Amino acid sequence: MKRGLCSVTALFLLTAAAFAQTAQEKAACRTDALRLCGAGAIAAAALGDRQGIYACFKRHRQELSRACDRVLRAHGY
Repeated sequence: MKRGLCSVTALFLLTAAAFAQTAQEKAACRTDALRLCGAGAIAAAALGDRQGIYACFKRHRQELSRACDRVLRAHGY
């Protein structure tokens, strides 16, 4: 289980937070994604299916860090 989660996390970190454009934007939402979203949504985002991450962030909007919230708003979410 731990190995699988590490693999998913590594894959996610390579492609980062799905929608983010800069390294700073990716960093702003990385912790929130890992903390709030399931491994399935993270893996799907790493493969290009961003809807799961968007839905996760929408469900947990009140729990997002201020930095990630700013990134989402800047991108129209």
